[in-house]
Amino acid sequence: MPLPIEVRDARHEDRDVLLRFHRALYEDHRDQVVAREDLPLLAYRDYGRVLAADLEALMKDRNAHILIAEADGTRVGYITGRVNVEPGRVLPRRGVVEDWYVEPASRGLGIGARLLEDLEKRFTDEGCQIVESATWSGNHSARRAHDALGFREIRVIYRKRLGT
Repeated sequence: MPLPIEVRDARHEDRDVLLRFHRALYEDHRDQVVAREDLPLLAYRDYGRVLAADLEALMKDRNAHILIAEADGTRVGYITGRVNVEPGRVLPRRGVVEDWYVEPASRGLGIGARLLEDLEKRFTDEGCQIVESATWSGNHSARRAHDALGFREIRVIYRKRLGT
């Protein structure tokens, strides 16, 4: 029997858990899916401070959505997103998934799909015609999840270091 999953808007008291998820996504998980030689191309100075400031800005942004998933009363994942508007496009309102993370022990239970579904509902309510999401090229499980959830790969970004 599947675990009951509740998805809700994050609250101030979720801040510490969200920061733990944020760090797990952008440090621990990144280091598992990004090639070691590519890590300097993504590096920040004082990354812990950068991640904390990023989360604080998200939590203060009235236009950002931060959803948290609970399974059996335990917070097990989160997703964040914003609406971008580009009037010159045929489909001008785009929902952009920024962060999407489920604890490793809770993966494969539909929690990530449920988080995305709830975020997509919010985007739809705000008049978005498309949703956009990105992941690291080496994150094969996330790429498979995107494919399974109906995404199409549209753009690939390349990066190289100069002067070395």
